[in-house]
Amino acid sequence: MSRFTFQCFTPLLLFFMMLLDGQLTTVFQNLSGGTLTPVCHLLLIFLVYSVTQHRHSYVVIVALFLGVVYDSYYVGILGIATLLLPLIALFVYNIQSAVFTNRWTRLFTLIIIVTLFEVASAIITSAFGFSKLNFLDFVVHQLAPTLLLNVVLAIILQYPLELFYKLR
Repeated sequence: MSRFTFQCFTPLLLFFMMLLDGQLTTVFQNLSGGTLTPVCHLLLIFLVYSVTQHRHSYVVIVALFLGVVYDSYYVGILGIATLLLPLIALFVYNIQSAVFTNRWTRLFTLIIIVTLFEVASAIITSAFGFSKLNFLDFVVHQLAPTLLLNVVLAIILQYPLELFYKLR
């Protein structure tokens, strides 16, 4: 695939992953009987790998656009994902020489990014009074199931993503 085609394809792929995230989150929440809220973050997984193929300015602009769409579609409050997604893209871009050395560092980086995204989102919504945060309930009912789900997804998708992004 040419670089131009890849640049046109990346935002569409990430947008599709964002939509798939919402559907899978609903499916897994319904499977748990509504007691747990495992949030699927395919968007973050694919965003981490996309950093390897594009300039940092391109990835930040795409992440900013997707953050606005994510906020308006899922959160209803503009600013949370709009801030966090470009920061995550910049973070991964700056540490990519360490992140992409082996599979374990990629997996642990994804665990850190998913945790930071979830915790930062919860703290921001709580700080501005949009929700009440009981940290223990948050960790037990949302963060732990979210991490488990995304670690499993990252392990399953690691080899196909390595081939797709030519990391192998």
